[in-house]
Amino acid sequence: MRLINTNNGQFEEFIGNDIPPYAILSHTWEDGEVTLADMKSGRYQMYRSKKGYKKIDMTCRMAKKDGYQYAWVDTCCIDKSSSAELTEAINSMYQWYQRSSVCYVFLSDMPPPRIAPLEVALSRCRWFTRGWTLQELIAPENVVFFDKEWKDRGDKETLIEHLVSITGINKGILRHTQSLSSMSVAQKMSWAASRTTTRIEDTAYCMLGLFNVNMTLLYGEGTKAFRRLQEEIIKYTADFSIFAWRVPPETKTKMHPGARVYCGVLADSPLYFAGSKSLIKLPRDGDWRDFSLTNSGVKIQCQVLSDPIPGKRAYSYVLPLNCSDIKRPVGIRLRKCGPDRFVRENPWEFVEYETIFWPNVPRVRYLLPELADVEARVVPEPLTDMRHLIAQCRRHALQIDYPLEMDIYDAWPWSRCDDEDRAFFVTGDGPWDSGSMRFTVKIEVPIGDKKRTVEFEVMFYALGWSSTDINELQCSLLEYQEHSAALNATHTQIGGWDHNRYQLTEVLIHHKVPRISAVVYRVEGTEWVVVVSFALVWIRNPHICRNYFWKAEFSCKAYQEQDAPKGLVRRGQWGQGVLPPCR
Repeated sequence: MRLINTNNGQFEEFIGNDIPPYAILSHTWEDGEVTLADMKSGRYQMYRSKKGYKKIDMTCRMAKKDGYQYAWVDTCCIDKSSSAELTEAINSMYQWYQRSSVCYVFLSDMPPPRIAPLEVALSRCRWFTRGWTLQELIAPENVVFFDKEWKDRGDKETLIEHLVSITGINKGILRHTQSLSSMSVAQKMSWAASRTTTRIEDTAYCMLGLFNVNMTLLYGEGTKAFRRLQEEIIKYTADFSIFAWRVPPETKTKMHPGARVYCGVLADSPLYFAGSKSLIKLPRDGDWRDFSLTNSGVKIQCQVLSDPIPGKRAYSYVLPLNCSDIKRPVGIRLRKCGPDRFVRENPWEFVEYETIFWPNVPRVRYLLPELADVEARVVPEPLTDMRHLIAQCRRHALQIDYPLEMDIYDAWPWSRCDDEDRAFFVTGDGPWDSGSMRFTVKIEVPIGDKKRTVEFEVMFYALGWSSTDINELQCSLLEYQEHSAALNATHTQIGGWDHNRYQLTEVLIHHKVPRISAVVYRVEGTEWVVVVSFALVWIRNPHICRNYFWKAEFSCKAYQEQDAPKGLVRRGQWGQGVLPPCR
């Protein structure tokens, strides 16, 4: 660390922990700043005539008056011609301000008291709009503010109410009675939302200390720097509030009504966190959460909520963010775009949820950092109508349509099953076209003058639905309890992996799982039966799949045994022709 000796104006360098007490300057850069090269040039008259020299001189004078032999000023204490030194300085900046004995804040645009009262003038100062000065306010414990005439206008404690009002940072953080780690990522990001930097990359670099992370500096990378900052944060903290951002609402007015908009889960700018100041952390629910960055996206292991879609027998996905505003916990809406891969939907809003939302079991999912990672032939620009984007990701699909008497208990492989479209899908090779579903059946059967509720379960298998040839599509519908031993053995083997059609066929044959076209469930003690069957339909829906695909339409009806339709139940062998009806 290079410091100025306040007695003789010479630079002295210190390494490691062998650093003496020093005063530090916080200010906004203007024309005529004095650099290290200027001061080492020996051309005293030249650099002392620059406007910025007075700040260096006054900082040293104040430091010496307050009893400090050393001072630090960023304009001249860093060799910015050395990329290595600049990188070290920026990554150490928060610690340097934190270790200072006193921080002098020079407000070059703050008039003296005779011109404007403090409560008016302070909030108008440019210093509160700059990115770098955020950490320079928070890190040091002892901060003294000076106006343009270098008159002392108060310190951090005496001005605490004004500082909280201007910055939105709570008193505990400013007073160092509360740790930064106690604040959610979203809250800390919100402090920088209204601040700007001259270089785009500095929008990210100026916040390294707030999150206790380090980054290499790549000036020229533009907005990618802010994405890299978020990636570094993810490496060190399992705080889902990093996804708690919203796109400014004015952009939504440009959208067509009913448009569906998707994007990555990482924000493009701190500005997107402007409305997240009130999002506090919730207590963590155990230590099972996995949160890391991989080449497939942001890997998470947590519960994703299923939100019933009004008017449809389907669900959308909501990711709980483990943070809450004043009202209730919040999450973001997700859309499945690939096997266990999700993008964000509707980036303008949070979803406020309650415990009535149906939680799925904790599973591993991958959240795509940006939309360009979506596997699609054509990727639209961000914030445009993307109703066809999800369909473009899917090469083949099998949609499931079932009546009110049936509901899905579980599906395998879950990674290739979309709860919103009620469909299995394939994004790449056709042989991954296998899937199974376990249904619960609940239907009322009239017994005399009363009605009796009948409940049972059925299992459905479908293999080969990527083919346009119905003879290659093999399905089976089984009453679960009757075949429970074979079904349980099958799913013990396949439940944890993403099986293709050949693997699943071998497992089904090995465990002697029969191939049957329909279920006839006899209601015990009555002459009634419940018939569950399905038909296969070749359809086109550009919102679900980019090609034509199969749809399995289920039927569930109760009959008196003599009135039940005949010929529905047919048996066959795996690998041999079609059993169910199709059209």
